[in-house]
Amino acid sequence: MDTNNIAEQLIIANQDKARFEAELILANIELDFQNEEKQKRSAELTIANKELDFQIREKADRASELILANKELHFQNAEKEKRAAELVIAYSQLDVQNREREKRAAELILANIELIFQNGEKEKRAAELVIAYSQLDFQNREREKRAAELILANTELIFQNQEKEKRAAELILANKELIFQNIEKEKRAAELIIANKELLFQNEEKEKRANELIIANKELVFQNQEKGKRAAELIIANIELDFQDEEKEKRAAELLIALKELGYQDEEKSKRAAELIIANRELLVQKLEKDRRAVAEAKKDEFFNMVSHEFKTPLTNIKAIHQLLEKKTDKTDKIYPFLSNASNSIKRLEKLIADLLDVTKINSGQIDLNIAAFYFADALTNSIANVELASIQHEIILQNSVDLFYGGDQYRIEQVLINLLTNAIKYSPDAHQVIVHASMDNGQISVCVEDFGIGIDKKDMVHLFQRFYRVSKTALQYQGVGLGLYIASEIIKKHKGTFYIKSEPGKGSTFCFNLPLSPLKLT
Repeated sequence: MDTNNIAEQLIIANQDKARFEAELILANIELDFQNEEKQKRSAELTIANKELDFQIREKADRASELILANKELHFQNAEKEKRAAELVIAYSQLDVQNREREKRAAELILANIELIFQNGEKEKRAAELVIAYSQLDFQNREREKRAAELILANTELIFQNQEKEKRAAELILANKELIFQNIEKEKRAAELIIANKELLFQNEEKEKRANELIIANKELVFQNQEKGKRAAELIIANIELDFQDEEKEKRAAELLIALKELGYQDEEKSKRAAELIIANRELLVQKLEKDRRAVAEAKKDEFFNMVSHEFKTPLTNIKAIHQLLEKKTDKTDKIYPFLSNASNSIKRLEKLIADLLDVTKINSGQIDLNIAAFYFADALTNSIANVELASIQHEIILQNSVDLFYGGDQYRIEQVLINLLTNAIKYSPDAHQVIVHASMDNGQISVCVEDFGIGIDKKDMVHLFQRFYRVSKTALQYQGVGLGLYIASEIIKKHKGTFYIKSEPGKGSTFCFNLPLSPLKLT
């Protein structure tokens, strides 16, 4: 159920990521559209500037015309002083010129009004352009944020590619094994070619003997013709004919034997060809199955690693809040039993996360041992004390101990012992004792954990150390995910040790492991 919830959360996270990518694409489209609008506004502003320049040139032309008119007015005033007699005419001309000047002044005022209006339009468009630039700058900042998110996604992808390269190295080893099998296949093909050559040689011999038989038949026909012609030589011819018939029968028998041998060789050739085809198919199927399992295991390990790390932080927060509630809640309070159950659930989740992380480390070859000399008896007593705290019903009896220093990882050895003791208590609900035997045999440490519980069938024993394997009869009755024994066996293998099981259904089980004896003995 928890795995389904995790998968759903992962799907939701992928959907959110896809939605963010879609929003980024839409933002880029809007940015492109605003850039196009900006270019249009810039083009319109350029046209408005050109129109304004043209109007300024028109204004300058008209101003030059006004200057010329003023010069003419000065000239006419001078003529007025000189020509008093022409005063009436000068006044009439002056009135005409004043009217023309007023018209041009009115036109100049209209041009100025148009210029002011165009300047206002230009300022409006400049303000719109400033707003567009500010929007564009904001979208660029948003785009940079989205790009940063993409960079984080790329770093995750690089990490996944590195994991993929590790798995590719494993695939290269598998390919080497396949090449070795192909070499064996080529050897068999070479043997088949030699057999074919022998068959061809025998076919040539057969053809030679068949030709000899044809010649003998031709000679027999000739002799029969001679027999009709030469009646006097009938007896000799018959004797020769009988002799030739015997030779013919011998050669025919030899031909039959050769044909049988040829048929036998053809059958052998067909059998070897069929075996070669079957071997090639099996090799191809094994390669495809190996590739499929490698991909599936890689995806599974990647999923477990991600889920474990995603659970770890929120579980730490939940644990801290729970501890705070336990401290503030009185043990006589009705809520306290629920808090105790919650504490047990948190511990189970912590163990599950630790097991998942150990499995991913084991499969990726990253689990390391902190090798150091430690007193082996301490590992036994620490493990027993740790498990006894959680079990009221069972008594764990240490019948004998190993008093020496051992070079290994004490934490991992205790992890194996705790796992075996926990399983012994879990699968013996009606018993009250669990016995631990420890001894030194044949230069190695031997430790056995014996329970008096439900026992295990022989058909299930061979699968117990596989990942996620659980006995189908008891899987629904007892909690667990089938990782503890797998991790324990891998830790013992890392210490160059071995595991073995003795069990009888209904009477109990004994789980034992052997470790090579450390040279650091207690003096």
